[in-house]
Amino acid sequence: KAAIARLENRYLNKLQVNPDLTRSLVSFQSNKSEPIFRWFNYREGFSRPLIEYILEQLDIPENGCILDPFAGTGAAAFVGSQYRKMNSYAIELLPVGVFFMKCRNLFATLSNEELIDFARAAIDKRQEWLAVQPHWQYRHLRITHEAFPEETEKELSQYKTWIAEQEPNFALFLDFVAFSILEKISFTRKDGQYLRWDHRANRFQGSKHKSKFDKGKIWGFFEAVEDKFKQIVCDLETSIDLFSSIPRIEGEAIHILQGSVFQEIEKLSDNSLDCIVTSPPYCNRYDYTRTYALELAYLGVDESGVRTLRQSLLTCTVENKPKQFSDLPNDIQSQGELAFHNQDCLQNAIRFLESESSAGRLNNQGIVTMVKGYFYDSAIHLAQASKKLKHGGYYVMVNDNVRYNGLELPVDLILSDIASEFNLNTESIWVLPRGKGNSSQQMKRHGRAELRKCIYIWKKC
Repeated sequence: KAAIARLENRYLNKLQVNPDLTRSLVSFQSNKSEPIFRWFNYREGFSRPLIEYILEQLDIPENGCILDPFAGTGAAAFVGSQYRKMNSYAIELLPVGVFFMKCRNLFATLSNEELIDFARAAIDKRQEWLAVQPHWQYRHLRITHEAFPEETEKELSQYKTWIAEQEPNFALFLDFVAFSILEKISFTRKDGQYLRWDHRANRFQGSKHKSKFDKGKIWGFFEAVEDKFKQIVCDLETSIDLFSSIPRIEGEAIHILQGSVFQEIEKLSDNSLDCIVTSPPYCNRYDYTRTYALELAYLGVDESGVRTLRQSLLTCTVENKPKQFSDLPNDIQSQGELAFHNQDCLQNAIRFLESESSAGRLNNQGIVTMVKGYFYDSAIHLAQASKKLKHGGYYVMVNDNVRYNGLELPVDLILSDIASEFNLNTESIWVLPRGKGNSSQQMKRHGRAELRKCIYIWKKC
């Protein structure tokens, strides 16, 4: 804790409570009222208004180049493209976010009237897909087995089979709608680190292990798609052209790079980016391959694919194994390793967690490996990212501090200190006026402690 106090003192004048920031602005919550982004309930990442705020506050140049290396559904890249006419890049590992961005790119080339026509036409086509003999199958993962009522899954299969016969743009629109309602028609609900199962699911019938959870209404397939089509029509009819500032040209609105950030970022030219705006996975044990298992299975990812994705993520779960970066340039490896080992506060925290683990006081022994991996991976990433930024370019990161066994890890300060090793100077760390609480497990043992939720502003010098 002495090392943490020294680090806190060093960055004291950089920590600035920003009254403009709210929890909803710095999360997905503001997107609930945003057409397009609200059509798919993606709980990770941040809101469109936040990106606009950041670009304005930092005076990021129009027609510049922006990257979101942990893109999710691509909010930062799309806002940069739409509102600043920027050349936008989005790196995303999970097929869930990539599929959304591909759909969003398509929607940018279509008028509101075309999308409305798609939705209205689809509502009237149910008898067509019900007449189809399904050959598409929802290939379940172990954790999604029996996630849907039998009749619901049958109609989903008929719908997907019918989609394959439609015109490509119409087909992708229809595919997106089914993708966006999977949770609604299932016995599950996304709940932090996992899928929570309703007590009505078949898996609990006749079982000694019952669930008390009731998610409320479980929608039928057509009821859910019809509701989604009507929502889309309503959004588009009551708004100005959602894509009016994007030229109607063939090709991508943003450049999507699918894969591990460590490999994909190397494809960008050095000194080419005006800014990086992102929210990486937090060091909080959340496993997005479980949270989005329904969508991953829908997109055809199998068990082996899920395991590969899980190990390719920035280390943030207790199941992650240490990564090998032998395929990266030697200077990146050596610089990242040096910055990781030289961060005194981090190394002290790791030693504390190791001692807690040895004494049997950690509720999961994988926490030590996860914390090491999280900051080692981050050091490698920051070494890469700094090379891609122009002189005077900004790296803006949204992240949360975490707490393990009573020790608050100042993620904001540790990462800022590591970033400084790569010529990324901390201009300021915007702190939300209200932080977040620690987990219920931590609260029982160590009491309630508010953890800083921050936006780091780093500038390449």
